[in-house]
Amino acid sequence: MFVHVVKAGESLFSIAKLYGGTAEHIRSANELNGDRLVPGMSLLIPAGPKSTLKLHIIKEGDTLDTLSMETGIPPHIILAVNDKLDDRKWIPGESLWIPSRVRPDKTIQVNAFMIPSGKQTDTEIIEDAADCLTYVSLFNSRVYPDGTLSEMPDEAVVLSLKREKVAPLLTVTNFDGSRFNPDLARTVIKHPELKRRAVHNILRTVMEKRYAGINIDFEHLYPEDREPFTAFVRGLADEAKLQNVPLTVTMGPKMSDDPRNPWMGAFDYRALGQMADQVILMTFEWGWVGGPPMAVAPLNMVRSVLDYATSQIPPDKIMMGMSLYGYNWPIPYEKGNRAAGISPKAAVEQAIRTEVHIHFHKESASPMFTYRGSRNEMRQIWFEDARSILAKFHLVDVMGLRGISYWMLGHPFPQNWTLLHSTFHIAKRNFHLS
Repeated sequence: MFVHVVKAGESLFSIAKLYGGTAEHIRSANELNGDRLVPGMSLLIPAGPKSTLKLHIIKEGDTLDTLSMETGIPPHIILAVNDKLDDRKWIPGESLWIPSRVRPDKTIQVNAFMIPSGKQTDTEIIEDAADCLTYVSLFNSRVYPDGTLSEMPDEAVVLSLKREKVAPLLTVTNFDGSRFNPDLARTVIKHPELKRRAVHNILRTVMEKRYAGINIDFEHLYPEDREPFTAFVRGLADEAKLQNVPLTVTMGPKMSDDPRNPWMGAFDYRALGQMADQVILMTFEWGWVGGPPMAVAPLNMVRSVLDYATSQIPPDKIMMGMSLYGYNWPIPYEKGNRAAGISPKAAVEQAIRTEVHIHFHKESASPMFTYRGSRNEMRQIWFEDARSILAKFHLVDVMGLRGISYWMLGHPFPQNWTLLHSTFHIAKRNFHLS
């Protein structure tokens, strides 16, 4: 499986002819609704060995032929994955994308968050992605100020996950219904009796509802609550080990340790990484609903977080967060403007409808485009595509990470699941359903 970036004047039929396939094969591999394409659009071509994408900095003397000989990648594949690559004018210091082969037996673990609705759609969402999942973190069981937990409509979805050999994780949060509440967390983690009660109720819920593990997702904590939060996780980890319940801790992304930082200061990567069986790093939301247009998960920022994290936590405990969504912003950006969420599939369909070129921002390794909306307003979309996903898969591979964690199931992105399944073996679990 490799990526072809659509060039001006190309069609599904001309691209298929390049690779000796059919337009229908490409249409099916990408779950396209029709034959229309736009320049800059990434298409999966169902052929070739397992590979990710890495950035190559052009050196003096590099040519298409020498790079092909050096990497073993055919020249036409290097040209295919790069937009507007002129093989006659290579300038040292500039960069291009090249496939990077993955070991055939490379195995990772994959988590995805999901909000259960209690409806039939839950099962449909799970079935669509089940082959690619090790865990699903059901979001969310809120901790109350008295140490009890909120209920979720999770009975059917837990059973459905186990049928698919996917481990359901109970996600426990300090979300109060409208925001992650630092005062709520403080009440529970600093009061010995409430802390004891919360730990008891978390483990009781896991046992009664037959979850496979716990995922602690406390966010926006006060930085001065760093030690109480660490102590809370330590106490939970000790009790969970006694009952053979795996513990995951979800943490915000940071590139250094500043205990005074208002959002990230409460996360002691080293200490929490020692206690947890695995950690999830939320390496996304740089581009967010209330901020200016930019990549949701810029590759350069993700890499910086992972460089720091792997200095504090064993890489084989780290799951890199990835987004299954993008954002659509009104531009020019003004403070107070709000972006709308959009799935990668819907983003590409919008580019096709408005016939605009999709650009690939090299530093962030993210696709984006600007278009005119139905009310003549200008808008800008940043999202994920096959290239941006493969560039992040490369980090998982070369950094020896445990795997990937997605936020959030329910956003259509068929290319992601196809690439995930074709690039890695996904670890699975067996369950007794009686």
